[in-house]
Amino acid sequence: MPSLSESNNTDDKSFSTSVQSTDQLWEPELPPYPIDTHHIQQEHLCTWPISNSVEMNTLDKPYDSKAPVSESYDDLITEEEVIADSTSYHPSSHLQTLEDLPQGRHLGLYSTIILFISRILGSGIFSITSGIYIDCGQSPFLFFLAWIIAAIASFGGLYVFLEMGSLVPRSGGAKVFLEFIYTTPTLLATVAFSIYSVMFGFTISNVLVFGEYFIHALGITITPWRIRISGLLFLYGAALIHGVSVNHGVKVQNVIGALKLVLVVIMVVMGLYVTILSPNVTKLQSHLAWDDFWQVKAKTNLSSFSSAVIKASFAFSGWNSVHTVSNEIQDPIRTFKIAGPVSLAIMAVTYGIINLAYLIVIPGQEIVNSSTLVGSILFERILGKSLGRHFLTFAIAICAGGNIFVVIYTISRVDQEVFREGYLPFSKFMSSNWPFGAPLRILILSCAITTVIILGFHEGDVYSYMVSLEGYPQQIAIALIAVGIFIIRKRYPDLHAPIRAGYFGTIAVLLISIYLIVGPFISSTSPNPKGLESWPNYGLVGSICVFLCVLYWAFMFRLLPWWGNYELVVEETTLSDGLTIKSWIKVPCPSDSHHGPLLGESVG
Repeated sequence: MPSLSESNNTDDKSFSTSVQSTDQLWEPELPPYPIDTHHIQQEHLCTWPISNSVEMNTLDKPYDSKAPVSESYDDLITEEEVIADSTSYHPSSHLQTLEDLPQGRHLGLYSTIILFISRILGSGIFSITSGIYIDCGQSPFLFFLAWIIAAIASFGGLYVFLEMGSLVPRSGGAKVFLEFIYTTPTLLATVAFSIYSVMFGFTISNVLVFGEYFIHALGITITPWRIRISGLLFLYGAALIHGVSVNHGVKVQNVIGALKLVLVVIMVVMGLYVTILSPNVTKLQSHLAWDDFWQVKAKTNLSSFSSAVIKASFAFSGWNSVHTVSNEIQDPIRTFKIAGPVSLAIMAVTYGIINLAYLIVIPGQEIVNSSTLVGSILFERILGKSLGRHFLTFAIAICAGGNIFVVIYTISRVDQEVFREGYLPFSKFMSSNWPFGAPLRILILSCAITTVIILGFHEGDVYSYMVSLEGYPQQIAIALIAVGIFIIRKRYPDLHAPIRAGYFGTIAVLLISIYLIVGPFISSTSPNPKGLESWPNYGLVGSICVFLCVLYWAFMFRLLPWWGNYELVVEETTLSDGLTIKSWIKVPCPSDSHHGPLLGESVG
């Protein structure tokens, strides 16, 4: 349950009600960008019905500062409490103001580009090629089409996020964007996506790929348990560095990011070497012929192709995560405007060249059988077994490891934003930066979830299944944010974003996302990876997870207050390091109030 507690405030009877109707209560009246509502330290959310016939008195008394507060380490907390009038409360009213965290703004343009590239260039291009090729029926044409669709969707999605990020320049990414766009039903979008973010706050694929490539580079016999243990040990080390020192964690990310840039150059040079020069020069037989380019060699369908596009999108997936750390970026609007497109363009060109090299150098059947080692096979063929296997395979492991560093860094920031809002149990404890000035507790939670999943599931191609499962709810969020671009432009016609997404690009993102959302359900065959056909459809599992998040919101913020005849007050507190967090306090409704509409029913 969220951190709800009973209030003993004797002034509870003076809670005001609004002359506005229920439909009007939560509609924001935002002034032109930017706005400043920083003076509101505590907000008032009324969960009981409001009728046009009910009078209200403005509540201008400060909240009782003697309300009970949890003990333990929280004796470091200092509280600043002011209750805003219930009619002025809106959950997204503060989102257009810049917010500085205790960590400070320590990421410049170079660090942000490194963050983008480190997040994008992970395990995808080296490991999921085999799965994409299989899903496309071993057709080179469909293979490249899947990558092209993923690249278009990524560029379109990037500019959608850039526009929303320029309007809402705060940490949280998709969470704060949805909160800003979808204001009714109250808190639905933000709570549902927040719970989803914590549920999927793990990094399965990169851990497995790091473990496999690391073992392969050492020349040790590869076993599932060695892969898992190696990957998990690296994850724990990365979490410890980030959890003990923010600055040292960023420095390690930048070093690994520089190594990734070197690897990108090597990959491009090798790809051009193979694709431009003739086989007589390279001494490598070409396995890609024009006559076979259009041929579909194995069974495929629309559902499998949608799975291939999702896997390819996973290789670009870093573009939608860097906004989660906006509060730590210097001049975030300008920095994102430059860093985002530059980073994604670099990676799109690199992926195109390296994928062409895969099909030229490696026979199709060998790609099918290579699982997650297709990148290593390519390097061995071009540079020889010794250099290709040991040096570059180890470099790929470092790339996957660098992705682990960035992923858990962004996960910790998103989850910290969620816990700061008080939607989940132990929010005050989990969101704190104590004792090292970093979100160590959230990093431990992410490591625990990752460990349970990796050690608990062994059969079949769990790697590809988790990639598809992670990506499915993200496509739902991206589709909702793409629709939100048009909602915001219509709602606030005078609000001009510093960065604008193109109309056709936004439509393309929306259509591709819808296709990826419905794709797993429109085929009679399972879209799951080979060996996991008996598992539930990943689209169905992802949809159930989203539904459970919505159900949590309905239960905690609609049903329980309605049944218990209480309302919720947001109590905002400030920790000793300056970090602000919220707690939801139960306050009994006035004795003359009545149970009102449930889950959006109209007032009678």
